[in-house]
Amino acid sequence: MLELLVGGGLIVVACDYRNVALWVWDRADVVVTRRSRQGTPWKSPDHMRIGFGVAGAAFVVLGLVTVAG
Repeated sequence: MLELLVGGGLIVVACDYRNVALWVWDRADVVVTRRSRQGTPWKSPDHMRIGFGVAGAAFVVLGLVTVAG
């Protein structure tokens, strides 16, 4: 079940529901120490959203396999 929650959260960021991607981008700028030229660990918000979408899909699939198995 935890995989489904994490995957859902990552997909929410990837889909930019209520500008949550902007919040994550700004928060990463404050928290992460290894930064790119823009200040965050990602090259652009689009790269961040794609990465979160791929990771979210993987977690959802993993969660569904765990629950169904």
